[in-house]
Amino acid sequence: MKRIFLSILLLGSALVLPAMAQNGGQTLANGVFVSDPVYPWELNLDLRSLTPAPIWQPGDPVQVVPEGFASDGPTERIEGWVDSALQLGGTTTPAEVLFTFEAHPPGNSNPPDTVGAVGLNHYISMVNASRFAIWDKAGNNLVPPTTLNNLWGGAGGSPCTDGDGDPIVVYDTMADRWLMQEFDITGNTFCMYVSQGPNPVTDGWYSYSFSAPSFPDYPQYGVWPDAYYVSSFESPNLGVYAFERTAMLAGDPATFQRFAIPALNGTAPRVTRILPADFDGTVAPPGLAPPNPFVRTVHSTQDNSDPTTRLELFEFAVDWDTPANSTFTLAQTLIPNAFALLPCAPSIRDCVPQPGTSNRIDALFNRALRQLHYRATEATESMVLNQVVDAGGGIGGIRWWELFRDNAVEGVSWTLRQDSTYSPDTTYRFMGAMAINGDGDMALGYSASSATEFPSIRVTARSGSDPLNQMTMEETTLVEGSAILTANQRWGDYTSMDVDPADESVFWYVNQVMSATNQRSVWVGAFRLGLDLFADGFEGGDVTSWSNASP
Repeated sequence: MKRIFLSILLLGSALVLPAMAQNGGQTLANGVFVSDPVYPWELNLDLRSLTPAPIWQPGDPVQVVPEGFASDGPTERIEGWVDSALQLGGTTTPAEVLFTFEAHPPGNSNPPDTVGAVGLNHYISMVNASRFAIWDKAGNNLVPPTTLNNLWGGAGGSPCTDGDGDPIVVYDTMADRWLMQEFDITGNTFCMYVSQGPNPVTDGWYSYSFSAPSFPDYPQYGVWPDAYYVSSFESPNLGVYAFERTAMLAGDPATFQRFAIPALNGTAPRVTRILPADFDGTVAPPGLAPPNPFVRTVHSTQDNSDPTTRLELFEFAVDWDTPANSTFTLAQTLIPNAFALLPCAPSIRDCVPQPGTSNRIDALFNRALRQLHYRATEATESMVLNQVVDAGGGIGGIRWWELFRDNAVEGVSWTLRQDSTYSPDTTYRFMGAMAINGDGDMALGYSASSATEFPSIRVTARSGSDPLNQMTMEETTLVEGSAILTANQRWGDYTSMDVDPADESVFWYVNQVMSATNQRSVWVGAFRLGLDLFADGFEGGDVTSWSNASP
């Protein structure tokens, strides 16, 4: 695609291109909406020259980000419920923790919606209040927390000069590039930022402003060879999108294609979320133009028309040349072992206990949590996802799944290869995220809390050669909590577990704990299943607080 826009030189270092908000397009007979082209801003600037965001101090305001399902009713405890998929069996040695560091100091956003991604040489962390930070692979800070608004070069013409929240960052391993995003509520806008090269600090960014038909709440992203796939809740429907990845990597005008599907309604909080598959690794999905899988979980109480507990797998097949041929279809329905939604009362946010308070933490029990990590080998394909459930007695545990198929057999269906609940004791585990590497090793991270334990950051894992349906690694605490959440109940929308593409034995996890100032503090931990602690360039050392991080 030919680049047809002009560059304007600003300040001797930043190239800013005119961004044209997408307000037009057309809906075709197949139901797909095809947007008009969107032109990016182009920013050529060493991000170390940006002014860091002020560090929150006691007494400063805290940005509160809304979340959209509070009006739904509570769930009730099922007396005598027994989870037949509850893991049984022993554990092996704990994780070898390489280091932990405080990625975002206390304050600024409530909740932070902790998210991060790891590349060949960098780690990017993000939180609400439009803040991101960039790190090297030893946990040293390269770009202190600053706002995404700065990536517009100070120029106007877009709602993204004042973005609002739901941060996402993903690493595009096929291109060795980065994608960051947030939404703008006023403009119903996806604000997307694609790095111009592999170095997110020095290589510059392309910044796109895409208008959605309504507020795109809770956007979830997946990298795929032919598109950046996205889902969002656009009441009363779900929006599923394919953004023109090839054009965005080149900084060219880009379009999107969108389908709308209904959000299911039932007696329990409704199904308003679906996850696109996010490609990891070096082996491409089979086929010349494989559709992107989207997966959502549906409990029997969440669909009045079909009371079947299930996993629904949709396929988005985008045709950029002939959009009338694009499709979004239900490809399979998978039946898992029965699970029960976590009981939360008197409201749907009163879920997880803490020490010394009646204030309980929201667990987001009505959805599978990000990210739907996808991994292919020469012979197989796997996707992993998780959801907090009632592990028995009203205790919160993590139900996790591996969807699997043999790609050597054309047209073979996906199966539930693993379907298990991790809950080794009466501590509540929630806000999970998991990932899988090329050897089939899996890591699961989450928050853990109880009436006697402060909310903490923990991980477990399994080797690809371990018995199925077991997280065999002894649970490891990355960061011990020292305080409770009292301001409200919201813990956030998601966390992130990622495989290091430079060393696939290493997993990176980001989550939060409460600080001594009763504010949220965001931490990242890198760990491996093996015993070789500091191989491949890793250097040990715990970065115990933001004040100890290297600028």
